Amino acid sequence: MDKKDKKELPAREGKFSYEAVEDAASLAKYLQALTEGFASGSMRFSRKDLDMELCPKGLIGFAVEAKAKDGRMKLALKFAWRESVEAKEPKNDTLAIVPGACGEKV
Repeated sequence: MDKKDKKELPAREGKFSYEAVEDAASLAKYLQALTEGFASGSMRFSRKDLDMELCPKGLIGFAVEAKAKDGRMKLALKFAWRESVEAKEPKNDTLAIVPGACGEKV
């Protein structure tokens, strides 16, 4: 395998990070890609200098944190899983996420 072939294969270990300011429509596309990746069991992250593939399967840890203070909003999503680990029983607690009505009085 030459260097060109090696570069085209996504990394399976290491760290991928990316930060940017995007509009809501762009973020919705990223979230849709994550949804499809979880459903298919494969998601690939890339930028010009790095390419990484993750293969989520089995039970996946999920955390969501939403904050609002002084007009500053923050939403953090975190997913974690291990490869080749026996599945544990899922927790019975459930989360509901529904579209809101920002700016409308209830």
